[in-house]
Amino acid sequence: MTMISAIENGRCEALVEGLRAEFGAILADRILEAEAADYLWEARLKERYLGQHIDVGLCDDEDERELARVAILSFLGGRWHTASCLVDGEGMVVDLLWKRSFDSLEAAEAAFDRAA
Repeated sequence: MTMISAIENGRCEALVEGLRAEFGAILADRILEAEAADYLWEARLKERYLGQHIDVGLCDDEDERELARVAILSFLGGRWHTASCLVDGEGMVVDLLWKRSFDSLEAAEAAFDRAA
């Protein structure tokens, strides 16, 4: 079963503009890239469950968490983004597996629909 949810979130664009005003465009872009998983997750407009993530033994037994793979569609920094993330049981993003950026919503939605 595929689950898709739509989320209304406009506060991230104000955050991006605030970063650009405070640090300048180049440094703001570097901050966004370094923290891409968190910013894209917070700016998501749609998400779709892709399945459970199987741990390949990178964590200790005590640190193992159930993680889910989730496709997201986000609008951040004036561009559309489609990405796949690992999300924990609390609904917090843990890692960004991949990301693609687009100028148009149609192209981003097509990539979101194909995400696996």
